[in-house]
Amino acid sequence: MPETIRCPDCGTANAPDAVACTQCNFPFRELGSAPAPAPTASAANVSSSVPAPEPATAAPKPARSKPAAPEPSGTTSGFDPGPRPVRPRRPRPEAMQPVQMQLWLFAGAAVVMGIVYFAAQGFWHSNVVPVAGAQPQQQQRSDLARAALERDSTNLAARLDLANVLYDTGNWSEAIIHYRSAERADPHRATTVVDLGVCYYNLGQFAAAESLFNHALEIDHHQVFALFNLGIVAESQQRWDEALDYFHRALQASPPDAMKAPLQEHLTNVMSKTGKVPPPLQPK
Repeated sequence: MPETIRCPDCGTANAPDAVACTQCNFPFRELGSAPAPAPTASAANVSSSVPAPEPATAAPKPARSKPAAPEPSGTTSGFDPGPRPVRPRRPRPEAMQPVQMQLWLFAGAAVVMGIVYFAAQGFWHSNVVPVAGAQPQQQQRSDLARAALERDSTNLAARLDLANVLYDTGNWSEAIIHYRSAERADPHRATTVVDLGVCYYNLGQFAAAESLFNHALEIDHHQVFALFNLGIVAESQQRWDEALDYFHRALQASPPDAMKAPLQEHLTNVMSKTGKVPPPLQPK
């Protein structure tokens, strides 16, 4: 037997009993049979005495660089090599697994959300208007109210909340601006008019304050805060009779518990100045 069989497709030397090429998987049975071994010296001597067999009439199949295409069905010519061995595929990069894809998507979303959050925080801090004398909670209320007004300048609740923060922190001039805006939006809100009058009173503008307190009484005849503040204005100007009347009317208007003690204190002070006793309380 020959020592090797050379592949007619790629030229690789293979073992003599190989069925297909180890390099390209070319099947040797397509050739009909393995190549005949070369004659040895002893075989040559024998052939001189024994007639050589007649050569086959069919021409040998030529070698090809590519496997021949399968012939159409129904043909009878040619040699049918049968099914070819499957060649191993070249390794390909593995596709990304669904779990890995989800992890990458979650990580990307988290990064984007972090960027948006810090950008919003930076924008918010750069637009904060500090309120003088405000506690952290009051500052937060002010910031939220201003942000709401940036989105909608007609937001009455946000306007009043900002005005109240400025009122509570003693920023009277700025509080007046927002109370005026709220009064224009809702002119029938007596409490807004009263708070506006208190801001003017604390700025020393007593006439403007008294006018606003009287306007609040026109809206609500039993507005207890307007009555009490009118008594304060009259007492500060030593108009004792007027002050006594306003304090007495405030006491009749069922003041809240927090107002009862200071109302009684002012009432006692005015009575000591005039020597008068307020008339008995009348049912409303």
